Amino acid sequence: QNKSQLPVTCGYKEGVLYLKKYYDKQKCIFSEEQWFKPTEFERFGMKEKNKKWRTSILCSGIPLQKLIEDGFLPATTFKKSRVQDAKNKKNFIFCLVNICVFVVESHEKIEDNQDDDDDDAIDMSMFEGPVLPVTCGSDSGILHKYRFSTGRCGRCIRTENFWLTPEDFIRLSKPDGTWKKDIVSHGMPLGKLITKRVLEPHAVNCDCDICQEQDQNLLNDDVCFVCNSDGELVCCDDCPRAFHSCCHLPAPGGDSPGQWSCTFCVMKNVESSSQRTQQDVLSSPVSQYTLHCQYLLLHLLRESMTDLCVNVPGYSKNICGPMMLGRVKMNLENNDYQTVREFITAIEYVFHHCTANRDNDFSRMTFRLKELFETVFKPL
Repeated sequence: QNKSQLPVTCGYKEGVLYLKKYYDKQKCIFSEEQWFKPTEFERFGMKEKNKKWRTSILCSGIPLQKLIEDGFLPATTFKKSRVQDAKNKKNFIFCLVNICVFVVESHEKIEDNQDDDDDDAIDMSMFEGPVLPVTCGSDSGILHKYRFSTGRCGRCIRTENFWLTPEDFIRLSKPDGTWKKDIVSHGMPLGKLITKRVLEPHAVNCDCDICQEQDQNLLNDDVCFVCNSDGELVCCDDCPRAFHSCCHLPAPGGDSPGQWSCTFCVMKNVESSSQRTQQDVLSSPVSQYTLHCQYLLLHLLRESMTDLCVNVPGYSKNICGPMMLGRVKMNLENNDYQTVREFITAIEYVFHHCTANRDNDFSRMTFRLKELFETVFKPL
């Protein structure tokens, strides 16, 4: 009772309780060169889970609670320091944030390493051409590198009906998506292609025609839709296609036809007037189906110089197909064919002549003609 100090322990920590400080509700326990309140010493001794310092802190093996009950110590209350609690919470949150950042960064590093490994397995030569096939969800198009600027400007992606910026293209199927991530070419996102320097973005303050979009011709193709070459082109006002006057059927009137729609767009607005069989159509005068014949021949002229004959040995190495189809075009313009059958027979002759001794190629091209015929002349 006469002592001013008591030896105390909490867990594996030892200290000295100074009674005067205890009575004044101050930090009263001295241990390892530090002063503690009983609540803090309990935490220091790793017994904070007990949340009751009176039983956690012992004096010569006797809990302080027993000394309080026997009247040797007053039942003093020590409130936890709000500042210390706030500091502890802050430290805990800081540590938790650091752990989360570490986990995220580690995950990203793993993904980056996996991406790098995947990139090493990709043949980058497939991205060397002037155009790239791109997809976003179910939508597809062709990205023209020389038109690429940024996500919001530079109509560089040609779809079937429009020239679109990357941001416009992504809105077709993923309005909430990110163009650098969700638009892909050969499985690689555009953002990765920018990193690989396959695509070169323009500067933010670039004032070129592409970035400023001052040239309305950017809404149309830069090459003829039929022959795929540049020059003086007439632009359709309803679609992105452009044509040389001599390539289109019928030829646009004058050098500047004004508001003008190509045959492909005009055909979209043609309504069926009656149900006619294929034989009825073939025996009909060409004059009744001039637009349909022009549409079909434009398709064949385009395909003869691009997709249709690319894989036909010898066909794309000479110009017999386009030249002879050009002759059919001239005869059609001169009204030399009396019936649709004569027109179709002339095209079949071109296929046969340009694929001599190659029965498989002739069959394939004839099938394509039949396919186009049924599409163009469907229920009339």
